[in-house]
Amino acid sequence: MADHFSRDILIHIFSRLGVKQLCQLKCLSKEWLQTISSPYFKKQQYDQSKKRPTLSLISSSRNRSFRSQFIHLSSIDSYNHVHEYEAVAEIREGNFVCISGLDLLCFCQTGYEGKIWICNPVTKKTLALPVLSDFAGKACLGYVSSTNEYKIVASFEGRVDNSDDWNLEADYEELLSFNILTLKLEETSVVGSWRDLLLSCTQYSGTCHQPVHINGFVYWLAFAKDNTVSSDRMTIVEMNLENEEVHTLRCPNGYNFGFSHLAEINGQLCFVHNKTDADMLNAWMLKDRVSEAWCLEYSVEVPQSAYNNITILGYLPRNDESTGDILIQSLKGNLFCYETDTQKFKELQSLNKVKFEWCGLYYESLFSIGMPGN
Repeated sequence: MADHFSRDILIHIFSRLGVKQLCQLKCLSKEWLQTISSPYFKKQQYDQSKKRPTLSLISSSRNRSFRSQFIHLSSIDSYNHVHEYEAVAEIREGNFVCISGLDLLCFCQTGYEGKIWICNPVTKKTLALPVLSDFAGKACLGYVSSTNEYKIVASFEGRVDNSDDWNLEADYEELLSFNILTLKLEETSVVGSWRDLLLSCTQYSGTCHQPVHINGFVYWLAFAKDNTVSSDRMTIVEMNLENEEVHTLRCPNGYNFGFSHLAEINGQLCFVHNKTDADMLNAWMLKDRVSEAWCLEYSVEVPQSAYNNITILGYLPRNDESTGDILIQSLKGNLFCYETDTQKFKELQSLNKVKFEWCGLYYESLFSIGMPGN
């Protein structure tokens, strides 16, 4: 049967299948095995899978025998089909922060000896990264297609003494510092170690919330020294993962005080603002990075059950991909969605009955990140 199709047709068909199905097909034909295992096909499958993200829920269970915990993942696709991945990883016992690379997941434990694990939930391969001291849990994982590698960037906020001698009145400079680790695909071990990159940012003292990765760029929302949140006292720090150059972008005009964060909606950077004096959520989309042009795309009236400090998780396209839902989580953890076609805001009551510790968007990939281990 494999001889009846050209390689291009096979790639076209196979790239639209799930990873579990692809793993089964690899066993049926040597030609299919070579096609599915090729780096070119993995990139094609990755691009197709990005169009079909699912809402994923993370929970954990304790492994008392080994002082560790199992990580469990469930995902719900646009057909409302639930996929259970059972125990996808095993990490050290303790509280953790989950960071989504969309196709890969990071599980982070903060503190003096910050531990980070990267996991592919489908293949159940887990890779423990080198210890990152004093890690506070703000990090981002992104794929660089030009070099076929992943980079994980962790941000730190601190003060550096510029004087030669220590004294109580030393001249301090506020710095945003970044640690970067490069992960080559198909390697059997992590190559290299964490590298430092310092960004002098004297007007800004820290970052708000987790960074966002979009198409090879990572974005942080930074706030001013006096902690004000007006548009002229906040900025967006942008890093190009390929060359690791850092720039700043202006925030959109037209908002005052309230809860602000960055999100990704349908492949675009979104600045989200939840007013503290009104039940409204406003979302600006970055239309042009060079001119820093923003457009107020959504102005949504938020129901009282979701009011105050809500976070946009991402955009979930419908089956026909022409419309979709914006997934939203309240401060209490409840899930909602905003239907972009009907402009209705509704609570996802069935999911809010499920116990979970983290939720976000996820899509499957065939990328391997090294040997499994803890």
